[in-house]
Amino acid sequence: MSIASSASWDPPQAPPVGGLRVGVDVGGTFTKAVALDPTGAELRAQAVVPTTHAAATGVTQGVVEALEELLQGLDGERERIALVAFSTTQAMNALLEGDVTAVGVVGLGAAPDLRLARKRTKVGKIALAPGRSLHTEHEFLDATRGLEPAAIDRALERLAEAGCAAVAVSGAFAVDAPEQELAVVHRASRLGLPACAGHDLSGAYGLETRTVSAAINAAILPVVERTATLVRHGLEQAGVEAPLLVLRGDGGAMGADAFRRRPSFTVGSGPAAGVAAALHRAGVTDAIVIECGGTSTNVSVIKRCRPVLRTIKVMGRPTAIRSIDSWVVGAAGGSMALLGRRGIAETGPRSAHLAGFEYACFADPRELRNPELELVAPREGDPDRYAAVASGGQRFALTATCAANALGLVQEGTHAYGSQEAAVAGFEALAPAIRAPDGCHAAASLLDGALEKIAAAVADAARAHELPGDVPLVALGGAAEALVPELARRLGRPVVRPGDAEVLSSIGAAVSLIRAEVARAPAAARAHGHAGDGSGGRIAVVREAERACVEAGAAPGTVAVESTFDPDEGVVRAVATGAVALETGAATRRIASQRARRVAAAAALGLDADALDVISRSEFYDVYVGRENGRRPVAVVDALGTVPMAEERARVVAGESEDFLTGLDHAVEAASLNLGITAVLPRVTVLAGPTLLDLSDARRPAEILSAAERAIAEHPGPAAAVVAR
Repeated sequence: MSIASSASWDPPQAPPVGGLRVGVDVGGTFTKAVALDPTGAELRAQAVVPTTHAAATGVTQGVVEALEELLQGLDGERERIALVAFSTTQAMNALLEGDVTAVGVVGLGAAPDLRLARKRTKVGKIALAPGRSLHTEHEFLDATRGLEPAAIDRALERLAEAGCAAVAVSGAFAVDAPEQELAVVHRASRLGLPACAGHDLSGAYGLETRTVSAAINAAILPVVERTATLVRHGLEQAGVEAPLLVLRGDGGAMGADAFRRRPSFTVGSGPAAGVAAALHRAGVTDAIVIECGGTSTNVSVIKRCRPVLRTIKVMGRPTAIRSIDSWVVGAAGGSMALLGRRGIAETGPRSAHLAGFEYACFADPRELRNPELELVAPREGDPDRYAAVASGGQRFALTATCAANALGLVQEGTHAYGSQEAAVAGFEALAPAIRAPDGCHAAASLLDGALEKIAAAVADAARAHELPGDVPLVALGGAAEALVPELARRLGRPVVRPGDAEVLSSIGAAVSLIRAEVARAPAAARAHGHAGDGSGGRIAVVREAERACVEAGAAPGTVAVESTFDPDEGVVRAVATGAVALETGAATRRIASQRARRVAAAAALGLDADALDVISRSEFYDVYVGRENGRRPVAVVDALGTVPMAEERARVVAGESEDFLTGLDHAVEAASLNLGITAVLPRVTVLAGPTLLDLSDARRPAEILSAAERAIAEHPGPAAAVVAR
């Protein structure tokens, strides 16, 4: 059997040593920052501050405050900070709340496909959430004979006059030839309009999906540009010179520049941080992760040591955005009671934090002597039927956390523990209004409303992913101890309670993200077999940065590299960013021996290690095929010993350049199921360099071949593809 291979490297003798890792998580209620030792095992300092929605600079003010408080606890060690990892719900919240700008869509097409391109780039109003939508204006440019700068500028000026504050550019077949999209983005930047290109968000051919994705991405460009700038400024103000990385919604990493260009990729960033913490700190295999904040609760799934990912649909319209599969529930620890005619109509979605009230359970009982019920509107436009209590000129919110404390359900010493006496006093004031016999019954009614919402999401998640009733709930977030143990009791499920639950999302971000930087002068580049001219020398440095990032623990498929060449200094610089695989135990992995990789493949396929043949080997991936009658199981194992994919029956194509593409073409044709008017294509995954490219959504064989050709052009050398029905 022939094996396509290239040089691999031996496992390092010890994990790399670095400085402190800082994780910052911006939630709807609190912004949390932590500092961990280089291994991520020891929590050195932490800070929790209210998220600053109302500040002039928005949530970034809270980030600065959290960092300043964190640094005070590090005793002058700020110069030891090697990396700042950032997870945020800003993109998700902007979409859910409709806090987006009008977007101009510039469609591009050429004969003979002008009519179709015009139609598929005119996406109209895009519904984001109930009652929230994104308004788009459309301009179309005929690029058959190229694009004139003056024509581009006229189209952009018309969009600006129509009130568009950002631009999305989407051209037919731009994934193969992006030059025209880039030309429009360049002209938009000259006119001061934030812009993004469809090909930069997805390599798939679906023009309408790319256009919708680009429009959504463009809608949040202005607010994210401000955030990235202010966070960077905040780090500088705090005297932190470490690089900033952002956690993507699919668990991958992106640098600050990529965050500015592709903010939509952070949709799901908050849940991804929580899932990363559950995997890397709690070590669960199958679990339902419940992260309870003050305003909302995220419910996510871990199955067979990995999270479940999905391609996001926005009100039924497909996009190119991948994220953790999660359910966002408008009920959490700070949720207030909305009163109806005969009782509590709903718990949430408004919270004490949005109303600006302190929790009753966190008050001194002396502050709640003879409290009186007041009905309030937390925000302008809200119904004025949310319950609060007033005493001594102060207002306090009655929340789900207050209810759990009133009922004695919160353990002393946890983040959610408060005064049972104060909480009961508050609910005694509520009881007559909802016809409850006493304060405890009133508290139970409010708590039931919150838990019923979360329980419905848990049931949906368990049903969608076929999780049995003994799969545990993992309690994360500041309100977790108030709500999740009681929820687990009612559902008959076990509960996992990791330490530091209130800051685990920040820990998850800090542990997950990895950065490696390599810079070489011309002489060093020549020593690696390339001229230091910014072309061949750049390739060598990029490859070295990729390897360094993987050696530090990043899953190869998450690694992305940005490189620059300074002709004055003659230095090629490459910065690789990546993330630890979202898999139990992955945070401590480094380069695995070939025996360890074989054992991992055997475990994934349920075979003996000696019953496997390696059919393709590169420095980033080994592909194993099982010798078993009646089926041909295949497992891909990366350099860290993680198994990113395993198939019960598949065909492997391995080789280089044209030979590889020819073999892939034949394999796709053989595995396609012809149904007459259409054909069902196989699932195809291409491995080239560190790239693991899932082409399962391709609609035509030509799309698969074109994407594979681009992948091997970017990473010359041995490539492999797994083709499965």
